[in-house]
Amino acid sequence: MKIIQNIFSFLTALVLIVLTITLSLYSFGLLSANFIPDLISTSYNNWQIAVVYLVFLFMSLLVIYPYFTDKKFKSTRLLTSESGDITITISALSNLIKDRVKEKEKFDNIKVKLEEMEAGLKIILSGDLTVPGDLPAISENIQQDLKSYITKTTGIEVEKVQIRIDDVKKDNKLPKNVE
Repeated sequence: MKIIQNIFSFLTALVLIVLTITLSLYSFGLLSANFIPDLISTSYNNWQIAVVYLVFLFMSLLVIYPYFTDKKFKSTRLLTSESGDITITISALSNLIKDRVKEKEKFDNIKVKLEEMEAGLKIILSGDLTVPGDLPAISENIQQDLKSYITKTTGIEVEKVQIRIDDVKKDNKLPKNVE
């Protein structure tokens, strides 16, 4: 769906550019005075041009549609009781994830993206990892720890934890027991 939206955005922008250039040339008097009236009269009672206009209208609506909808969830429900609901905001959940990862591993410049899935929450984590260490083992440790920690702490099921390591840094510190 994203590629179709990008194609529609490109085509809509292209039509807007051509329309703007045409109107600018017309306004400066570089096109004949009858150009736009002739164009309008040619399109009158012409179903092929009407279909083209409707296609561009549809594409334009698809381009602006995401600006009027909010696919991301702002908070999620933790508990419902007789007294009311308890919810946690996405920023609070994101901070909880960042703090846990910083506490357990040498992971810096952490960015967290959260997506709501059918079976639970999908956590997409990216940042810089400081080594020494086995990168796959460290990553798997972070995944397992986050999954169990978030489920245990908030009660929210975590379906998946994706990790993207943006940079690997070397830890230049010598061990403490070296003389």
